[in-house]
Amino acid sequence: METKDQRKHRKKFYRKENSGPKAEKKKKRHLQDLQLGDEEDARKRNPKAFAVQSAVRMARSFHRSQDLKTKKHHIPVVDQTPLEPPPIVAMVTGPPKLERKLTEIRGPATIVSGKKRRLSIIECGCDINMMIDLAKAADLVLMLIDASFGSEMETFEFLNICQVHGFPKIMGVLTHLDSFKHNKQLKKTSD
Repeated sequence: METKDQRKHRKKFYRKENSGPKAEKKKKRHLQDLQLGDEEDARKRNPKAFAVQSAVRMARSFHRSQDLKTKKHHIPVVDQTPLEPPPIVAMVTGPPKLERKLTEIRGPATIVSGKKRRLSIIECGCDINMMIDLAKAADLVLMLIDASFGSEMETFEFLNICQVHGFPKIMGVLTHLDSFKHNKQLKKTSD
């Protein structure tokens, strides 16, 4: 046979309800049995017992509750992406003797090539400092090569500079092809 203690351990005891309508009814009934009123009645009867005991503690609790309220607010994040994307920077470079002048424009020339696309074309001289600066900024490089002469020193210098500074897209353009008189010579050059 089981003893009382064994039964107590076997059964699962549940806690009494402390909140909700049923618990409130029980609490009210209990207070009526003791002939005491609600908390409101107790506050009316003895206001000093329910007064603020510590102003500092009250201030701290107030500040904490305000901090928690402000944490809940979400500040809207402003979308700072531009309406038009930045232009694609194309650079034109080649040996010094080659005629590559865009026109008499000094600095970049921006061309609108579509509804949402712009191209900035910058001409690069044979100065190493200029090559380094433009290799860092360029998205596309048009490398002009004189077909009658072949690749020159400046071409290889620029390729080495590009390797160091995150190789942009490079497109080789052969010029002076019209100076060839025979097709055989033209085919040999293109190979």
